[in-house]
Amino acid sequence: MPTDPSSPAVSVCVPVYQGAAHLESTLRSVLDQDADLEVVVRDNGSTDGSSDVVRALGDPRIRLVRVETTVPMAENWARTVDLARADLVKIVCADDLVAPGTLAQQVATLVADPSLAMAVGRTDMIDGAGRTLFANRHLPRALLGSRPAADVLRAVVRHGGNPIGPSAAVTFRRAQYEAIGGVDGTLLFTMDLDLWVRLLRHGGLHGAPGTAASFRVHARSASAAATRAEFAVQREFTRRLAREAEQVIRRRDRAIGVVGSYTALARRYGLFVLGGLRKPATAGRR
Repeated sequence: MPTDPSSPAVSVCVPVYQGAAHLESTLRSVLDQDADLEVVVRDNGSTDGSSDVVRALGDPRIRLVRVETTVPMAENWARTVDLARADLVKIVCADDLVAPGTLAQQVATLVADPSLAMAVGRTDMIDGAGRTLFANRHLPRALLGSRPAADVLRAVVRHGGNPIGPSAAVTFRRAQYEAIGGVDGTLLFTMDLDLWVRLLRHGGLHGAPGTAASFRVHARSASAAATRAEFAVQREFTRRLAREAEQVIRRRDRAIGVVGSYTALARRYGLFVLGGLRKPATAGRR
């Protein structure tokens, strides 16, 4: 339970930049949750009326902080989490959705088992209009149920990409987030996965088989740019992880990970092609 009895059970942090197009849907998906929550929105200097969308909802559970100076995405994530009051935190990008019942389930899981660093569910991939492109992505069978950190690290290396999923599907402990130094934006493409891996220093992962979130794929999302350079960053991240966790990573895990990285890249390209994407941008996810 929260250390401060007056604080909510979970803080949902929504960093936003130019996210007006989908922000209302995102916030409604959070506000409709059956959980004791607060919603912290940090508007990173948007000029598209994002703050007006937040104000129009008029919900007292929302705390809006608007700044005029735009900072890099990782810094906006970090500054948004810094505003959280609860012991449990979820970061939701301004164009993603949280599935009904997710927060209550993940809060209950983390409260019941202090050995867990995070609670996670699967992800639906949707297009700009909200149509499902792929259902039940992420969290392979090896990550379902309560898993120790070593099992999760092996699964990450074998996958070659991000088998845990985007931030909207994950709830974690604020104290542990602060203990590892929060978000590290030096590798922007692997920023969320890097955060999950570092949180594993403090405990395991519980993976639920149901859909926890929807990740929106559209031409204006920061994730639309799946370039060779980003693929190289992902490969280097996996190699570094294998070196740092060599006590639990086997040679077979590394070999499978080489194949897995190319499979993950192919899936990524296929996803964005299916979504009809052409021009990358950075709206919504700062």
